[in-house]
Amino acid sequence: MSNNIVNVVVSQQVAPTPSQLQKTGALISQGGTSLAAGTTALLTQASDLTAILAGSINIASISTSGSAPTVTVLVTTASPHGIPTGDTVEATIAGVTPTAYNGTFNVTSVTSTTLTYVLSTNPGAATVTSAKFTLYDVSELTAMVTTFFAQGNNTAVYVLELGTGTAAEGVTALTAYLLNPSIRFYSYLLPYNWDTESTAWALANEYTSPTAQTYFYVTTTTGTYSNWENIKSVFAFVQSPNAPVTEFSLASIFQVTLSYNPSASDLAHPLAFSYVYGVTPYKTLTPTQQTQLKAAGVNWIGTGAQGGISLYIIFWGTFMDLNPFNYWYSVDWTSINVQENLANAIINGSNTPTNPLYYNQAGINTLQKVAQSTVNNGISFGLILSPATVQAIPFTTYVEQNPGDYSTGTYNGLSLTFVPLRGFTSITIYLTASNIPV
Repeated sequence: MSNNIVNVVVSQQVAPTPSQLQKTGALISQGGTSLAAGTTALLTQASDLTAILAGSINIASISTSGSAPTVTVLVTTASPHGIPTGDTVEATIAGVTPTAYNGTFNVTSVTSTTLTYVLSTNPGAATVTSAKFTLYDVSELTAMVTTFFAQGNNTAVYVLELGTGTAAEGVTALTAYLLNPSIRFYSYLLPYNWDTESTAWALANEYTSPTAQTYFYVTTTTGTYSNWENIKSVFAFVQSPNAPVTEFSLASIFQVTLSYNPSASDLAHPLAFSYVYGVTPYKTLTPTQQTQLKAAGVNWIGTGAQGGISLYIIFWGTFMDLNPFNYWYSVDWTSINVQENLANAIINGSNTPTNPLYYNQAGINTLQKVAQSTVNNGISFGLILSPATVQAIPFTTYVEQNPGDYSTGTYNGLSLTFVPLRGFTSITIYLTASNIPV
C-alpha cells in the first residue's frame, strides 16, 4: 500500500510532424548527372549541382560518309558515351575544326563509343584535338537549377536521375519510380522534349483524381499545348522564344510553388501575378494567342506593366483543368493535414490512460474538434474560404444506420464542404462621365 499523499500519473502526447510533401519537388534529369538511374540528390543552392553534374567526353575521331544534302557524321568518343545503343538523343559537339561540325544535334548511338548525326553539307577533314561531346541534358539541367535558384535560396529541390535515353524511356523510368519511390515528390519539372511524347500525356492522365497529389510541370508551345488539355495534374507553360539556352523559365514558377509554407504569418498567396526573377517575358504573344492560352489553362511569363510594375509576373497560375494552383494546393493541404491530425489524435488517444479515446459520442466529438481545428488553420493560413464547418453524424444515428461498423471500429461520419481561397484575375469597373452637376 502506497503512503504517498499525491500520486502522479504521467501520459505522453506527441504532436504530429508537419508534412513536407507539398514543399518537395524534383527536377527530372536524363543523363545530366553522375547519379545512378532511379536515385536522387538534394540541392540547397545552385553550386550543389557541380559535384554531381555529368562532364563532357573527349572525341577521339570524326569521319563522314554520304554526300549533300545528307552527310552522316560518325563520332568516336574516347570513353563510353552512355547512350543506349539505337537511341537518338540531343547532344552537343564542340571544339571541332572546321566549326561546321559543332552544334547541338540529334545523335544516334551505334556502339558504346560511336554515334552518328547528320549535316546537310560535308565540312571536310576534321581536327578533334580539343573536341568534346556533351549530352544536351547537362546544359538543360544546369539551366533548370540556375533559374530555380535565381528566385533565392530559401527553397531546396531534388534532382531525380532517370538515366540517359529517349523521352519515352524517361517516361517509363519515371512511371516505375512513381510506383515505388525512394522519396515521394509532390511535383516534377519535366524536360523540354517530353512535351511531344505521347506516353508522357498518358502518364499525366493517370494522376487526375482529386486525391492524386502528384503534379507535372511541362514546357509546351503554342502549337502543342492541346496535347495536355484538361489534364488536372499538368501545369503547362509556354517559354519565350527569346529566352537564352541558359534559362529554363518554368523552373522559376516551379520554385514559387515549392516555396509555399502556409501559416498565420505566411499566408498562401495567389500564384497568378506572383513575381519571378532571372527569366525572359513572352512579349510577342498576340492578344488572340493570349486569349486562347488562357482559355486552355496554359501559363506564361509577362510583365506587371498594367499595374505600373516593371517586374516579371506569372500569367495565369492555373492547371490544365482550368483550376488555379491554389485550388488543388488547398485541397491537398486540407486532405493531408486532416488525415494526419486525426490519425495523431487516435494514436494519442490509445496512449492516454486518464482519458482514452473511445468509439462513442465523446470520441466522435473529439475527432470533430480536431478536424475543425485543422480547417480553422486552413482559413487563417489563406487556404480556405470562411465559413467551413466539419459535420459529424451522431453516434446513435451512425450505429443505427451502419450496425456492422462499431464492431470493426469504423466511423465514416465526418464530412466537410469547403471552398479554396483564390485571387482576383479579372476586374471590371464601370465609369460614367457626366456634365450634370450634383
